[in-house]
Amino acid sequence: MQQAPLPFAITRGAEHTVVYANPAFSILAGVVNGGAIDSPITAQFSATEGLALKTLLDRAFHSGGEVVDESIEGLSDRTGDWRCSVWPVIGDDNDVEALGIQIRESSPRDVASDFQRQVAEQMLLGALRERGLADDAEAGRRRAAFLAEAGRLLAESVDQSTTLVALTKLALPTLGAWCIVDILEEGDSIHRLGIYHPDPKKQELATELGANWDPEPEDPFGAPAMLRDGQTIAITEDIEATLAASAHTPQNLHLLRQLGIGSLLTVPLIARKRLLGAITFVSSQRDLSYTPEDVHLAEDIAARGALALDNAQVYDLALVLQRSAETANRAKTAFLGAMSHELRTPLNAIGGYIDLLDMGLRGPVTKKQHEDFARVRTNQQHLALLITEILTFVRVGSGRVSYAVGDINACEVMRHAIELIEPLFGQKGLVFDGTTGDSNLIARGDPERVAQILVNLLSNAIKFTPKGGHISTNCAATPDAVTLRVSDTGIGIAPDKHEAIFEPFIQLREGLSDRESGVGLGLAISRDLARAMDGDLIVESTEGKGARFTLSLPHPIEGVST
Repeated sequence: MQQAPLPFAITRGAEHTVVYANPAFSILAGVVNGGAIDSPITAQFSATEGLALKTLLDRAFHSGGEVVDESIEGLSDRTGDWRCSVWPVIGDDNDVEALGIQIRESSPRDVASDFQRQVAEQMLLGALRERGLADDAEAGRRRAAFLAEAGRLLAESVDQSTTLVALTKLALPTLGAWCIVDILEEGDSIHRLGIYHPDPKKQELATELGANWDPEPEDPFGAPAMLRDGQTIAITEDIEATLAASAHTPQNLHLLRQLGIGSLLTVPLIARKRLLGAITFVSSQRDLSYTPEDVHLAEDIAARGALALDNAQVYDLALVLQRSAETANRAKTAFLGAMSHELRTPLNAIGGYIDLLDMGLRGPVTKKQHEDFARVRTNQQHLALLITEILTFVRVGSGRVSYAVGDINACEVMRHAIELIEPLFGQKGLVFDGTTGDSNLIARGDPERVAQILVNLLSNAIKFTPKGGHISTNCAATPDAVTLRVSDTGIGIAPDKHEAIFEPFIQLREGLSDRESGVGLGLAISRDLARAMDGDLIVESTEGKGARFTLSLPHPIEGVST
């Protein structure tokens, strides 16, 4: 266009403001090259010339149709007759946003000039197509970047309060000047969470409005409208009347006008098929029509926001339930500790009086009475043992158990535990296969607590292994830990119970006939003790094929001895 011999220019808007003019046009208009830019094209010509040219341009601008080589006669002495061609530039909203103009003085038909005009037309249309594609690509890039940023903000918010703050700031740069966020509470009551405006000065007005503007059931936008239908709503006409009917007070309407009111777009916040609220975007332009791309972006943003809000609500509920469970657990533990202490005193007194009676200090005792006293003593001792187990569980759970952690010979502690329990093998008719592995392994732990865990594991193996079964132990080491294992050929444990057995008061066998064996605290205490020493306790078992419990303890710390 710069080198073309024919005058050529591009104007924008209904005033036909020149945004480009080639040198030939500047010569025709009688201005220095580029001097016509940013002024109406009619200002470059005489009143008669300007009026004739404006009439032609107005027709093309309002009709959207091309004008090809149209003659304009008898304009002035300075120029002869003109022949003009005008090409409208149609925007995304189907309105004319610019005009391309070529002017030439009338002369016999010039094939070269006609060819130039055709080339100019094709170049203009091609350039406009390229610009349109570039604009679309840039808009797509901005939408993708905004969605990524919105996703990041929502992903960073865990609790409900920070999620709601992020939710109010989602789509303002893309879809509108400011937004309104409504949240549904219990019983479908609506809470106006907030109003956010990107202008810090107007945000003060938005905050004041949000504090006094509550949604009403008949409002045509926001959460009330979503409760009635649940579909995206765009309101682009009669905005003043819509907000006047929804403001509820003159003061609110005054604040709305100060904020700037334009077209409304309300999208629902839906997660897991449940309506959580709505976001209403308020544009800064009256009668703005939202494109399908705008609506799709708004719905995409709302879907992400709803998911984050739902996750935050679930998280908050989980925290409430966790605190309730912890409170109940502390109350239960305190009750168990207090009751166990209260029960211990009378039990000890019962044991003492049984001993006095059995010794005959209160009079002669028959053989049958000695046997009865022995049964009473056995049950008293068993009950005292159960109470001791409960007290140990309470102390371990409350962190009141002390540990003397140091380097220990793992197999020696295993042998000590076996010595304490060994008589029971014969009483139950079981075969102990001995201990295998490295007898010199050093681990880090409290020898008394490790022995307590091993005695518990051996006792369980004896309890749940039928007569004639086998029990064995092993000491070994892995790169990460020293392991002490107790294996048996007993009844085994179903895979779905492998973790449950380490919970307090859980027993594999349910029923009164099995209650004399304990209250289901041994494994819970043992795992807590192991983990307090930076170790762990796990089980490997198949129902009907025995079980193997593994106690793991840390390796000794190099260069440290205790």
